[in-house]
Amino acid sequence: MSKQLPSQATVVIIGGGIHGCSVAYHLAKQGLTDVVLLERKQLTSGTTWHAAGLVGQLQGSHATTAFAKYGIELLQEIEAETGQNPGYRPSGSISIAVNDERMAELKRKADFAKLFGIEAHYMETAEIKERWPLMNADGVLGGIHMPSDGSANPVDLTTALAKGARMHGAKIFEYTKVEEVLTEGGKAVGVRTDQGTIRADYVVNCGGMWARELGRQNGVGVPLHACEHYYLVTEAIDNLPSDLPVLRSYCDGTYWKEDAGKLLFGFAHFQAKPWGMKGISESFEYDSLPFVEDDVMEVLELAMNRVPLLQETGIRTFFNGPESYSYDGRFILGQAPDISNYFVLGGVNSTGIQSGSGAGRALAQWIIDGHPPIDLSEMDPKRCEEFQARDPYLQERCPETLVLTYAMHWPNRQRESARNLRRSPFYHPMKALGACYAEAQGWERPGWFAPEGVEPKYEYSFGRQNWFAHVQEEQKAAREAVAMIDYTMLGKLMVEGTDAESFLQRVCTNNMAMKTGRVAYTLMLNERGGIESDVTVARHGDDSFMVMSSISHTRRDYLHLRDLIQPGEDVRLRDATPAYGVLGIMGPKSRDLLQRVSGIDASNEAFPFNSLQHFHIGHAPVFAQRLSYSGEMGWEIFITPDFAEHVFEVLMQAGQQDDLRLIGGEALNALRLEKGFVHWGHEMAYTEAPHQLGMEFVCKTKKPIPFIGRDAYLARKAENKGPFLCSVKLRDPEPLLHHNEPVLRDGKIVGYVTAGAWGQNLGAAVGLCLLNLPDGETDKNRVEAGRFTVLVEGQSYEADVSLSPFYDPDSKRMLTGAD
Repeated sequence: MSKQLPSQATVVIIGGGIHGCSVAYHLAKQGLTDVVLLERKQLTSGTTWHAAGLVGQLQGSHATTAFAKYGIELLQEIEAETGQNPGYRPSGSISIAVNDERMAELKRKADFAKLFGIEAHYMETAEIKERWPLMNADGVLGGIHMPSDGSANPVDLTTALAKGARMHGAKIFEYTKVEEVLTEGGKAVGVRTDQGTIRADYVVNCGGMWARELGRQNGVGVPLHACEHYYLVTEAIDNLPSDLPVLRSYCDGTYWKEDAGKLLFGFAHFQAKPWGMKGISESFEYDSLPFVEDDVMEVLELAMNRVPLLQETGIRTFFNGPESYSYDGRFILGQAPDISNYFVLGGVNSTGIQSGSGAGRALAQWIIDGHPPIDLSEMDPKRCEEFQARDPYLQERCPETLVLTYAMHWPNRQRESARNLRRSPFYHPMKALGACYAEAQGWERPGWFAPEGVEPKYEYSFGRQNWFAHVQEEQKAAREAVAMIDYTMLGKLMVEGTDAESFLQRVCTNNMAMKTGRVAYTLMLNERGGIESDVTVARHGDDSFMVMSSISHTRRDYLHLRDLIQPGEDVRLRDATPAYGVLGIMGPKSRDLLQRVSGIDASNEAFPFNSLQHFHIGHAPVFAQRLSYSGEMGWEIFITPDFAEHVFEVLMQAGQQDDLRLIGGEALNALRLEKGFVHWGHEMAYTEAPHQLGMEFVCKTKKPIPFIGRDAYLARKAENKGPFLCSVKLRDPEPLLHHNEPVLRDGKIVGYVTAGAWGQNLGAAVGLCLLNLPDGETDKNRVEAGRFTVLVEGQSYEADVSLSPFYDPDSKRMLTGAD
């Protein structure tokens, strides 16, 4: 006799895989027991059941590594709580390198592990061979050993979570298909199933490869797609050691683990295929896909070379199963953009078993507390543009995520699929002048410019990449002459209406009651005093403002502003990003260039910093605002697309006498890091408060309309807790900083590099870092008195750390143009 569905619940969870069961378990364990989990077939029958079960702790970001570390802790404890053995075997793992660049990457990963107290150390080839005697050691340079890694049984772990959820009061219903998520007034209010309707306060979509189609019914973009993923299991092998560590040979595209006296080896494909393009069969349950030998032959040959025993051992299982991958290789975890109380967890890219426990706990804490427990901004569903959630895009882009799983994780690696979708009016003329394009949110944006005779193509390395010398010249032009960059893709959100000023006063920390023609940099905080975004606001009229966002956060900022408009407010919000092409000019000669092409007076008195003016360049009406993200005097020039190429040509022609040089994003990143300028998503997110970043200057706490989060900000400022933002510079000019390198003070890890580059003006690697300082000390002399070092590929390098930027700390060049 089937159980009767309840008519009401606090939370309904859709999907009975590792993620859905983890959310249910953690909600119930934290006291929210009125939880219902619905599974269309049996628990684990979608993707979870055929997972390889690897539990490696070291992932690609702070949040995912925290998830995986917690997952190990839970594996060690859950059997005592539930009586269900999750099949955890702490065999450790070894990742091997067969070339210098892979070894550099592995050493950087081991450095990163130290931030979390996870043991990871270098292992010589001979020792690896001793621990993994079946391995052919030819070409192996060494590897990284992580003793606390291992494997678990996916079904047993999920069963343990489900059992724990039931023990704490949650209800689980199998063979119950959710046909529709019910919404009212833009809010999730329950689900309709084939067994009845349940009203609920929250709905959580953990539908795995069904999550995209389920979300689409309500206009919720879930940017993932199933792809075919293979693994093989050998026949039994005599005397196979049961304590073999998991072996990862990234360059061979293979991982290995002992499996009940057999070897299981899986593939990170060099080519991958999407699956389920025409939908998923209604009867899908514990299904596998046809095994196509040609799909794996290239990797299989490498595997047989790395483990020669395969050449004489039979294969018992040839397995091909669908797994979900996201379009950008990052999780999808958070509240849906357009429906409140509708949460999504999916797209974990073959890391569900090792990360599922932690991801489920984080989402449960979010529901209970009303906000994320840690910085999960990289996973925010709001990052996804509408076109990125459509099948044509996902079917092209998601297989590349699978291919890149074991590929080199190069600094600034560019995707190759689904390119050339969004182009600025300057795309073609800049391409003709050597632009090498990078991509963000579908936008093509110059990363750097190749001189004549040089191919504009990224050649990756952890050292100096092929563009290094050219980008030094681009930085030099910005510091010594004049440089020009394409800023078109920066977000331009118009906030208009009679209540626009009062609305922005409430939303923004800076004073928005400014005169028409003025511009202000500002933060937007949440009720906890954390930074939801940093934007620039320009007043275009009594009732008209333009809010400018970074490329990757335009949609997120739009949704944030939209959701804060109160009933009855005369505030209209629209995205005007494609309405203007934008060129940024910067450098000590930028004023001369602007005056020459426009005829205006661009002196400090006539055109001060943080102001905008309308004028003409050539025959084109434009407006420009005097701002800087490079630390130099500069302007951002806005042009309608019809006149864009004309203005570009005028500036290029007139700039010849000033040695004008086109620059790209690589140079701009180095310039901003020399100057200590922050970027949301790198140095800050909704977890950091302004005092941690030295941004009190944009928080006007006494303005007539208090900004959201003011009281929380003041309370956090009074507590003075870190981490705190500092600039960091290596003393040795050879090593490079990218991101996540540990920073040590007097031999103890105190933080990490948020972003790094090689600064041409400083002659060394420079970056920003978040540091936990003793007792919240922020006195400049005391902070800088410590002995600082930075770990780069296992080596310790002396560094200078400063609360002030190393370049032009008084901002004289930016504010006045003075040397």
